[in-house]
Amino acid sequence: MARELLMEMEGGEVRAAIMENDSLVDLIVERESGGSIVGNIYLGRVERVITGIGAAFINIGLDKSGFLPLSERRGGEQIGEPVVEGGTVFVQAKRDAFAEKGPQLARELSIPGRYLVYAPTGGRLTVSRQIEEEGERDRLLGIIGDIAQGEEGFVLRTVSDGVDQDTLAAEAEYLRQAWQSVLQNRDGAEAPALLYSELSSLQKTIRDHAQEDVVSIRFDDSAAFSEAKSYCEQFYPSLTEKLSMEQDKSPLFDQYKVEEAIEIALSRNAPLPSGGGLVIESMEALTAIDVNSGRYTEGSNPDENARKTNLEAAVEISRQVRLRNLGGLIVVDFIHMDDATGWAQVLESLRQGFSRDRVSCRVVGRTEGGLVELIRRRRSSPLAETLLDRCPECGGDGHVWRTESLVFEVLRSLRREAGRGSAGKLVLNASPEILEAVEAAGSNGSAFSRVGRQVVTHAMPDFGPEEYEIFIDGEGNGGH
Repeated sequence: MARELLMEMEGGEVRAAIMENDSLVDLIVERESGGSIVGNIYLGRVERVITGIGAAFINIGLDKSGFLPLSERRGGEQIGEPVVEGGTVFVQAKRDAFAEKGPQLARELSIPGRYLVYAPTGGRLTVSRQIEEEGERDRLLGIIGDIAQGEEGFVLRTVSDGVDQDTLAAEAEYLRQAWQSVLQNRDGAEAPALLYSELSSLQKTIRDHAQEDVVSIRFDDSAAFSEAKSYCEQFYPSLTEKLSMEQDKSPLFDQYKVEEAIEIALSRNAPLPSGGGLVIESMEALTAIDVNSGRYTEGSNPDENARKTNLEAAVEISRQVRLRNLGGLIVVDFIHMDDATGWAQVLESLRQGFSRDRVSCRVVGRTEGGLVELIRRRRSSPLAETLLDRCPECGGDGHVWRTESLVFEVLRSLRREAGRGSAGKLVLNASPEILEAVEAAGSNGSAFSRVGRQVVTHAMPDFGPEEYEIFIDGEGNGGH
């Protein structure tokens, strides 16, 4: 299976698309403002301890307090000293804030590398379940057993398959040094304080997603390409030859039809190859997915039609759940089948699809009512929450683009228009909200620096918050 990484940067936004056989399967969107905090380590201040729910609320210096379960255990023993209101606690963010909920925290700390995840205490040595060959698992456990010191624990990640001892030992030492820096930062720090921050969005994406089966990592921004090259040359030289800078002036995602896939991922409906489709409804408590057969009638009998449509749906569900970053309880209403073998094939297809998911997803099975249950861990906000807001005009039943999302789309639209070859200045008429956000996006340089030609802006007070138009020197060529 050919996998590619497409990396696009615009203003303060990083978008990474993971393609499998030219199909988008994962999308990572992070911004300088409001990026993910998962993996960050803090010295927090305990605000409240609520014994009734077995949790504490921790001030880590953000708008929302973190939620710390007090039931964390390792080897049957509770982790850390008892938590006391007003006291301090050493915590790591395990999940971003979601809807009205603050970030979820844990006291079991770890620092990830490309091949290893380092835990300073606990002493557990484990191998990723995705490395299935017993001989290789034994080899890796033998190597890490020689590398580990004292109470250190390590998880060997999937990409460590086949990696030699020297490479693993070098990364283990790097992670140890990172942990020592955390301890040094803690000395003398006043809570709340950030002690360890994850890598930049670009570096983290390369570390976590550029596995050995990735054949290329493509960029359309020279600064991003330079950062990636320096990072890989220092830490992962084998990836350097996979980096490439695209010369085409059009946005990288346009070339690979990624924008079309994102548009589908933000809608209720996702089509299936045979003409059927999925209807996906997300609520705070769960996500419901309904499988429709559409006009598919090619099978020899209704059950055969249902089986083929359900198998198509199983493949697309695993893709859409990953792409939309859905979490929690997911229930799927497949087309009814009487064939037990067909159901076994559908469930196995789901398991195979989610086996490539970096976020843990368990296929629970069928309920008595015939629905299929999935449980996927929540680590960060769903794609729709990252890009969209609830519509203020329709009581929250619809969605509109977040202003910060729309800004980056405006910048991409300007680059598209500039690349069409017509001479002249670009004129951007936009709502005051959009222009204010564009100005903020260019706080460390011109927001229009990559457009390649002069851009004249006009604030239009009568435009709606989402409304803008782009044209060349007075010629009406675009709008939103």
